[in-house]
Amino acid sequence: MPFVSVGDTSIPYTIKRSSRARRIRIVVRPGRVEVVAPRLTRHGTIVAFVESKRRWVFEKTETLRERELVATPARFVTGAKVLFRGRWLRVRVTEGARSRRPANSLRFANAFHITVAPGLTDGEREKIAKNLVMGWLKNRALEDASGWAKSYGAKLGVSPTQLRIGNQKTLWGSCSPRGVVSLNWRLVASPKPIFEYVVVHELCHLKERNHGRKFWELVGSLLPDFRERRAWLQRHGVALG
Repeated sequence: MPFVSVGDTSIPYTIKRSSRARRIRIVVRPGRVEVVAPRLTRHGTIVAFVESKRRWVFEKTETLRERELVATPARFVTGAKVLFRGRWLRVRVTEGARSRRPANSLRFANAFHITVAPGLTDGEREKIAKNLVMGWLKNRALEDASGWAKSYGAKLGVSPTQLRIGNQKTLWGSCSPRGVVSLNWRLVASPKPIFEYVVVHELCHLKERNHGRKFWELVGSLLPDFRERRAWLQRHGVALG
């Protein structure tokens, strides 16, 4: 993942090549920067363009960061937004048919479609919607983390004794002396490469317990761009909750 630097700040960005693009443009959204370029544009040309706009990119990301909300809304009602994998997705709450008395349910399709039983108070509807969304997010966090733990664990020759998804207040992840890897569920709100980095970070602690040179060399052998991913988390992590 390439990045542009302004002072001590490193801002990672992705490059998207498009046959429809007629010129290079930079799209800055909460938590991510995307550079769209014509398909045949040379990589060096794209990098040079981003470098020429680095001050603008910095100022734009700072402005958006100040406006960012936490990963979950204060109220789980229709129109609320939830942050998932770096994207804001809407919540839609509807009441099921009275004749069927359906069980409360959640369907995910680029939005959180929640169906609740009829006849509930507003407070009851919100509580059900929140529990369904939070449960779905935590389950997805565990699924994602388990996949990375399996694939990278095989490369490292290690396996956590247990993988936990928790509600830590100050840590994104930890690795206990007994080999238990604990991860903050809010990581599922970040772009996937960021969550992946934290999983790899903790797995590497199964071999190197401190943050010495050997540890970072091990992380770098698996994720050569880990510094950019770590910089993203340091910069935007507060917006995840």
